[in-house]
Amino acid sequence: MCPMCSGWWTGWWGWGGWGPWGNALGILGLILNLLLFLGFLVLLGMGIAWLVRRLTASATPGVGADPLDIARRRLAAGEISVAEFEEIQNRLRSG
Repeated sequence: MCPMCSGWWTGWWGWGGWGPWGNALGILGLILNLLLFLGFLVLLGMGIAWLVRRLTASATPGVGADPLDIARRRLAAGEISVAEFEEIQNRLRSG
């Protein structure tokens, strides 16, 4: 041990480098590290949720989708009948 540093290492009362504040600062450091880690986990979770929403939103048909394709999908899903599909198709071709 360094003879020049002995006073700093043993503290004023011989309890450690920071005296009676050593334990309080240790607990405060532990709490701050825990909060930092939890904040990192929250940010990571928010980033993953944003990425998932972004990827799933691009996979669904958006505003720029062709109306005739939408009508075909609705016909295939059984949402509209063949007569309704033909009516939509005629309206789209005439307009």
